[in-house]
This record gives sequence, C-alpha cells and structure tokens, in this order.
Amino acid sequence: MRVAHMSDTHLGYRQYNLDEREKDFYDVFERAMDKVLEERADLLLHSGDLFDSPTPPIKALYVFKKALQKLDGRVKVYAILGDHDMPKRKAMPPHRLFDLRVLGIGKLEWDEINGVLIAGISNLRGRAVELLKEELKKFDALAKKYKKSILMAHQAIKKYLPFEEAYEIDEDDLPRKASYYAFGHLHSRIKVRFGEGYLAYAGSTEIVRRDEIGSCKEKGKGFYLVDLEGDEVEIHEVDLDIRPQIKVEVEEKELEKVLSYITPNQPKLPILHVTVKGKNINRQNVIERLDSLLKEKVLIFKTYFKDLDKPEIEKIKKSAMDLKSVMKDYLKDEELASLAMDLYKLLAEGDVEGAKEVAEDYLKLKIRGSRHDFKES
Repeated sequence: MRVAHMSDTHLGYRQYNLDEREKDFYDVFERAMDKVLEERADLLLHSGDLFDSPTPPIKALYVFKKALQKLDGRVKVYAILGDHDMPKRKAMPPHRLFDLRVLGIGKLEWDEINGVLIAGISNLRGRAVELLKEELKKFDALAKKYKKSILMAHQAIKKYLPFEEAYEIDEDDLPRKASYYAFGHLHSRIKVRFGEGYLAYAGSTEIVRRDEIGSCKEKGKGFYLVDLEGDEVEIHEVDLDIRPQIKVEVEEKELEKVLSYITPNQPKLPILHVTVKGKNINRQNVIERLDSLLKEKVLIFKTYFKDLDKPEIEKIKKSAMDLKSVMKDYLKDEELASLAMDLYKLLAEGDVEGAKEVAEDYLKLKIRGSRHDFKES
C-alpha cells in the first residue's frame, strides 16, 4: 500500500490580507492532489490543519470539494483535526461536509485497510493533554495484531518544537510499535527513526510564517509518499513549487542591493523580507525608496530594522538567562517569561512584524486552549 502523508495545508489562510496569498494556498493544494494521483497513492492521510479555521471561507470548502472529486474515490482519505480547524465548542468540524473519515475527536480511533492499522487522535491541549497521553497508550496493544501500523497525531513533541514551553508531549509519551508516525503541527519537514518505525512531520505545504523560509529553502515543501509494500517502510519526498519568499539584510545606504536577490521572470512574483541595518535610520525614507525600487518586481515586501546604535542581539543573548530569571520572578509564570524573552529579542532587532506574529500565535494557542478546557469541564 502506498500512502500520501500531508499536513498543515491551512486552506483559507489569507496572509498579509492579500487575495494572491489566499489563492497560493489553494493552488499548491490542487497541485498536491495531482501529485497524489501521479504517485498512485492508495491512501491520503492528512495530519491536521486542513483548514486554517474551523469556519473556513466558502472558497476553501469549494477547493477541497473539487480536490475530492479529482481523487474520485481512487484514493481513500483519512484526516484528524489540528489546533486551527478544531471547532471551538461542541460543534461539527467543516470536514463533516465531505465524504472522508475524521479520526480521534477526543479519543484514539482506528480502522483497518488492507491489513494495515490506521489509528489517529485529533489535537488535544491544555488540561486535555493528560487524556491525550492515556489514549496514546492504547496504540501498542492494537498494533501487536498487525504487521504494519500507522499512528496519526497533530501535536508538538518537545524535541522538535522550536518555541520553548509550547509542546504537549515528550518522546516518552509516544507508543513504540507504529511502522509510521504521521504527525502534523510543525511546519518544517522532519523524518527520523523512532521505535519500530519512522516518525515524520510532513510540514506545511506553503510558507505560513517568515521563520519558515530557511527550512523551506533547505527541505522544501510538499508531502511524504510512504511505501508499506516491503518488509521495510520506504519514505519519499514529493516536492511542490510555491511562491518564492526571500530574506535579505542590507545597509541603509545600499538599498539597491535588494535587486540582486530577485530572479526575473519567475512564474509568481516573490515576497521579499528586508532587514535594513544602520544608525539613526530614517524608516519612512527607507520604505519609500524600497517601494520605488521594488515596484512590480515583488508581490509585497516587508521591512524590518536593525539599529546599530542599540545593543546587539549577541549581547542580549549573553544576558538572556539572567533576564529570563528576572522576568520569571516578576511574571510568576514560566510560559509568559518565555514569551517575554521571544518578544524582547525580536523587538531589540527592530523586528516588529515578527514580534506581532509571535504574540498573535501565542494568543491563538491560549484562546483555543482555554475554550477546549471549558468544553472539557
């Protein structure tokens, strides 16, 4: 059996409030469906955040409907819910509009397909993490009855999460007998040996945040094709073309250098993230000059500033542990202290947009967590 493992497609996400960016997420998803058929997959597993919201726009629902029609029953689809598309209350997820199996809402659920165990649990957080750990313990007993087994989950594992104090589980909380662990939530591709098989984050199919640009350049975007036919599981990367995003750093007096990073005649105009270094930077003047230089050469450019008169981030890092201790003592909360440090470092570099993104993500997690806790209670 050949399995396509996909995750974090975030259909309906409207980055920078641009029509073009919302369409980018639809375009890459449609190309992914073409690739699933080209690769002759028997099964498509989606590990959460199919939609960017539990109430996605009509266009997102339509794109997914057309995708299922394209698969035309030749590929069976299983999904779990991520933190983005998990309903806020005891409501029906948007997935229920379509003919696909959604696994594990509040508990581990499973099916058998061609002698392979397919088990999954949708995203749980907050006080429900203890329930998550208990449900995961059920898997190994089930897997003993099968030669091949897959576990689907949309959770952050401590070892792989780049943001401190935002994970739900540790490796010790995971069962050991899965042939393949189909995980979602982290947007960078990860594939490692684990237990009796492989643990993999398929990553997002598009760049959702600026800090994903580096990993995208290194590992690409797309999905995994998992071949379960032989004795050993084989995993292949299937890459998808996306709109290019570029990060550059230039001196205030040499803004023209940004043009050297732009490749002409690309299918889609790039998104450019420009960090401008200098002393006493005239920010308005910089933005106006960049606007003139980049007109019709990029879809959008985002500007960040590094004032060389301010303390360097290296100095901040040296005192970070002491500063974090002070913040922790003052705030009386480890998680808030970590958030404060992340914001402090970004703002010290003049990265206001990055700080906004971190703050928005934190608030989204807290709101979803508190609502889920309320639902559980």
